[in-house]
Amino acid sequence: METIKDDIKVYDPVNINNSVYYSKIMYKNSEITLQTDKAKLSINKDKNKGKINVSDKINDFIKNVSKAVIEITSEKSEYFFGKKITVEDCETIYKEAFIDNTLHCFFDEDTYFYKSKNEKIKLENLDNELEGIALLKCSAIVYTKHSFFIRWEISQFKMKQDKKVENTILQEYSIKDLPEHDHPLDGDPLAKKLEEITLF
Repeated sequence: METIKDDIKVYDPVNINNSVYYSKIMYKNSEITLQTDKAKLSINKDKNKGKINVSDKINDFIKNVSKAVIEITSEKSEYFFGKKITVEDCETIYKEAFIDNTLHCFFDEDTYFYKSKNEKIKLENLDNELEGIALLKCSAIVYTKHSFFIRWEISQFKMKQDKKVENTILQEYSIKDLPEHDHPLDGDPLAKKLEEITLF
């Protein structure tokens, strides 16, 4: 399997609290964002977590990013955490977000759920099962005392239209630009999201 490690940059970890750290991650000098094909999304509104089916191509890319993050974490472990951690040990404590053909991800009040560009849908009005096109963002690598993982977030989710207009709508589909997409990852809002960190 091809490696993309040379194009991945992991920044020095930032301490949040309770021994939780996060590192910004870039791919080819840009934040990592992925647009899915039409997919099914299950959401847990109480925990702000989601599960989405993604294509084999996205699956392969995510696994390649994970492999690169594991290797880089091992290589920089002494500098990051003051002790050497082998690749094998990193593989043991790494929590993969892609499990059983499903990507485990997060969403929050900044996630833009909509049917058309001017019709944002409030979280409380969403069904627990949705179908549409997602824009996924790799927000950070999260390091805790006993594990680490990549936090994938839903930046936007466009609901599927009725079948009779579906093909026309999808051909014209484009992700809505939001102001925050013009700026690099802002540590303060991210740190707030990660204060009460939970795994999948």
